[in-house]
Amino acid sequence: MNISITSFSAQEKNKHHSLIEIRDAYSLADMTTRPPYQAEEAARLKAIYRDRKAKDPSLNQDRVAHECGWSSQSVVSQYMNGKIPLNITALVSLSRALSFTPEEVSPRLVQAHYLDDASRAVSNTTTIGPAGRLLPVIGYVKAGAFCEAIEHFQPSDAEEWVEAGGPAGPRSFILRVEGLSMEPDFKPGEKVVVDPDMQWETGDFVVAKRTRDQGVTLKQLRMEGSEFYLYATNPDWPERIIRLDEEWTICGRARRKIVDL
Repeated sequence: MNISITSFSAQEKNKHHSLIEIRDAYSLADMTTRPPYQAEEAARLKAIYRDRKAKDPSLNQDRVAHECGWSSQSVVSQYMNGKIPLNITALVSLSRALSFTPEEVSPRLVQAHYLDDASRAVSNTTTIGPAGRLLPVIGYVKAGAFCEAIEHFQPSDAEEWVEAGGPAGPRSFILRVEGLSMEPDFKPGEKVVVDPDMQWETGDFVVAKRTRDQGVTLKQLRMEGSEFYLYATNPDWPERIIRLDEEWTICGRARRKIVDL
């Protein structure tokens, strides 16, 4: 039932006004703690989106998200409204989806992250839809740090940039497989798309990180009773089962292998 504010008692009015003041104070604090570049880059991105939409009325945020390999348009909206700051992978993906150079939106990222190689990779490849999104290829050592803070990842940290081969979340990366623990499912040197934002469940292949040394491993997730375990599929591997205790965290789910022909 809707109640007009005029029916509130004096005490209820004061409480209502206090709640509004608290909400506004938190909103103001949130705005003032964001760096100025976040709003500036969001405004540039939104202006480009509006310009492209004026030329192509069928364009919408769902389509942009799909072409970036993201599962939801809410990610696009948050970048355009400055709710979350742009990072290198998002910038490169959006530049391809909306056909702009990264410098147009974020000179800061281009300069700070030495984006020349990534920019050339974007400009030198043909647009082939969501499969064409570029993801960084990294090994197990750098994957540990990557799982912690994608914002600090430098383009030069990647061994190469490879097309995702299909949908991939905004924080996705490609892990180069090391070791023999997952043969015959995964062989050393193979590339696996890992998505930190994808829901995982028992039976999935996941990338897990050990807290004490930032060690990373690719394993199959299994469950016995109420306990989760990391399972090596190689029948000859000496340590096939690792209990997923507080020492381990799951960084992401493996979505697909990238096969080189």
